[in-house]
Amino acid sequence: MQLRDAADVLGVHYQTAYAWVRQGVLPARKTGRGYDVSESDVSALAARRAAGTAPRLDIRVRDWDAQANRLHAAVMAGDETQARHLLDRLARGVPLTELCERVIAPVLRRVGDEWAAGEVSIAAEHRASAICERLIAARTHQPQGRPRGIAVVTTPPGERHGLPALMATACLREDHWLVHHLASDLPVAEVTGLAREAGAGLVVLSSAMTEAASLAAAAAEITRSAAGLAVLTGRSGDSLSQLRQLARDSLAAPVEI
Repeated sequence: MQLRDAADVLGVHYQTAYAWVRQGVLPARKTGRGYDVSESDVSALAARRAAGTAPRLDIRVRDWDAQANRLHAAVMAGDETQARHLLDRLARGVPLTELCERVIAPVLRRVGDEWAAGEVSIAAEHRASAICERLIAARTHQPQGRPRGIAVVTTPPGERHGLPALMATACLREDHWLVHHLASDLPVAEVTGLAREAGAGLVVLSSAMTEAASLAAAAAEITRSAAGLAVLTGRSGDSLSQLRQLARDSLAAPVEI
């Protein structure tokens, strides 16, 4: 098959597949039409990607602030196409968790600060958040193969900001967790019931605005009603890298925060 077709099968941009050919990761034969690759080699690379062992391009971002500034300009202008192009380019060699931490989260904090200062309208803030939500959701895929663990990710009751929970879902799925993403504002009993039904060992409550005491109360209620179910909570400023490590630790012993 042609390299462009192989890129479609692998779910990557053509330039990513071409870089793998240049690096020797994907064997290919130069032809007058471009490059031909064998279906068996494509299938083998696809299996490695599903197992989390496929290589990434070596992209070194020199100025993360500049990337965040570009994304901020795009989302505040409502230019979703430009925002997607920016993320597409970075995502060829940068994990989604790192993109969320270094680019998307800083943009969301800046937009929130601008709204609080009266510099942007509620509508513009919602539009920017919605664009970021779609950018993350488009790259948040459930991994194939045996999962590291099963988790339920949602928000505490009353929390209507769903983006932190979506970023937590993206982080855990990238770390090969099977994640049931429940979006926002569900009663604790519903969260606990679904966690039991799904055989989950971990519940993550992500919050942007909920008070610490209310967040802790929701976590405690889940723990009381489902013995052995680990509960992690996250608030604005907590890192996805920390969540990933705490989630891994929960597999060895229940974790309560």
